[in-house]
Formats: sequence, structure tokens, C-alpha cells
Amino acid sequence: MATRKESSPASSAPMASTAGTLDSPVKQIQIDGLVVLKIIKHYQEEGQGSEVVQGVLLGLVVDDRLEITNCFPFPQHTEDDADFDE
Repeated sequence: MATRKESSPASSAPMASTAGTLDSPVKQIQIDGLVVLKIIKHYQEEGQGSEVVQGVLLGLVVDDRLEITNCFPFPQHTEDDADFDE
């Protein structure tokens, strides 16, 4: 029978520091090329002229660099859209 070992609060401290506040500020931002293309495509499909489009950026912090690795668009719905459920 396998036993489960509980981790002590001291051993989980480094993980908590990455989930909460950063020890050092982010000095660089790196965005994958595919993410930039997906943002452009979302704007061309949803945005019309000067309208704002929205989405989520997904990434992680490595040392002093924020790496954006993926993005997910939020679709825009109009009030006359019959398929829209709140």
C-alpha cells in the first residue's frame, strides 16, 4: 500500500512565490510568432475598423522574462445574435 507524504510549508515556499508576487520585476516580454498571428487573425475576423477585440494571453515568467506562449480570443456577440446565451 502506497503512503502519501504531506509536504511541509517550508518546501512549498518557492512555489508560492512564483504564484503570488514576483521576486524580480519583468524586464523582457517574449511573444511567440504564432501568438502574434492569432491576434492579427482575431482582429481581422472580429474587429471592424477601430473596434476593440478581447482575449486571454497565456504564458509564464522565466527569470526576468515573460514568455507569452498562446492566446485565446473572446468572441464578440451582438444584441441581435439569436444563438447567444448568457
